[in-house]
Amino acid sequence: MVHEVLAHPGKRLRPLLSFGSAAGGPPSLEVVRGAAIVELVHLATLVHDDVLDGADQRHGAQTPNRTHGAHAAVLFGDTLFAHALVLAAEHTSPELCRLVARASRQVCSGEVCQTFARGHDQMSLEDYYRHIKLKTAELFEAACHTGALLAQRPPEHIQACALFGRHLGIAYQLYDDFVDLLQEDSKAGKTLGTDAASGKLTLPMLLERDRRGPQILQALRQGGNPREIISPETWRECFRRLDAEIAAAELALAPIEGSPSPYFLLRLTAFLREMAAKLAPQYA
Repeated sequence: MVHEVLAHPGKRLRPLLSFGSAAGGPPSLEVVRGAAIVELVHLATLVHDDVLDGADQRHGAQTPNRTHGAHAAVLFGDTLFAHALVLAAEHTSPELCRLVARASRQVCSGEVCQTFARGHDQMSLEDYYRHIKLKTAELFEAACHTGALLAQRPPEHIQACALFGRHLGIAYQLYDDFVDLLQEDSKAGKTLGTDAASGKLTLPMLLERDRRGPQILQALRQGGNPREIISPETWRECFRRLDAEIAAAELALAPIEGSPSPYFLLRLTAFLREMAAKLAPQYA
């Protein structure tokens, strides 16, 4: 099962964040190990996500949920979490173990909150942002913190990179939620349309609900086209919020301008802007 999930690697954004935050020469073995630990936690969440969403495809391949069933997939995800903690505990500094354990807890807490919120049509925007901070931004932040910490960067560098990761994580989850509504499965390489079908509310749905009323949620759950149901005004506001988070991430690196890290990390914000522009050029 490990070979199967590693055979289709995806973007590897979290290791890139670790390496970017540690930039300043070839990454040490400790930084590589830290990046791998963070990615293991991420892989575990993906395996569990696919069970919760009933998803059959990710990164263009069948999910463990599809090939081995939900029971085996849940246990496999647990094993990935546990192995990440084992690797972190083997490090000489307890701070890495604390970082990874806290991020794992926050990610799982976010998933629990999101699960209980499914089908609750009155969920607030504040709750939505809390969920995505927990389930996505925490691990982005931990990836940056881990890389800078293991590269022995000064405290102001670690803090700047961690804040960058937090805002980029929020932006990336916003983008990923837009993908679920706007893109086709064949282009995304994973099962889409699961958010509305499972009762999960994301930013476009919440903003349109507040604009026009809860009836639009039912229309989306019945398979209506989000491009037609969600108004252009709402989509523009969604992409404006996405761009604001990207801008906040870029601003977070201002205190370490001139160091190697911003050169690499800002390429990731440019990458996300480019992806957003391709997804819906009329709004991005």
